[in-house]
Amino acid sequence: MIVAVISDTHLEQPDRLLAAVFERYCRDADVLLHCGDCVGEQTWAFLNSHPRFHCVQGNCDLPPLRGALPALKELELEGFRLGMGHGWGPRSAVGDSMAGQFPAADIVCYGHTHIRDWRRTRGGGWLLNPGSLFWPRSGDGGLARLVLHRGQPPEVEWVTL
Repeated sequence: MIVAVISDTHLEQPDRLLAAVFERYCRDADVLLHCGDCVGEQTWAFLNSHPRFHCVQGNCDLPPLRGALPALKELELEGFRLGMGHGWGPRSAVGDSMAGQFPAADIVCYGHTHIRDWRRTRGGGWLLNPGSLFWPRSGDGGLARLVLHRGQPPEVEWVTL
């Protein structure tokens, strides 16, 4: 199973670059996750054209997304328990804070920092932050494609824009 994971798009409406990224890296994914700060309802509606799209609320999302999207979400994908949320607080603590929100999760996907992260937690799960699609704070913009096969360790393929 391929899970495209994006975050922090910060777009009020989709543009040509988002459309190109969606067509090339997201449309064929089995699942599409957005870890918050989608920002605009038109951007959310565009991404929601994916048949298995899940999105959580970020701190910069505008009404009506603010309050309509869940802050935290849990999914079961290919035998993996997955938690997702945007995150909050100091960048250095966001990943561990999000892991604490989902103590039973195998994988926790989060955003907010605009910095890529793929590492094991103290509890043995995995943390994944795809960074920001277009506004990285460190390194390159892009997304992650999470590869899940039941009974095997998860893998991440980084897509750099």
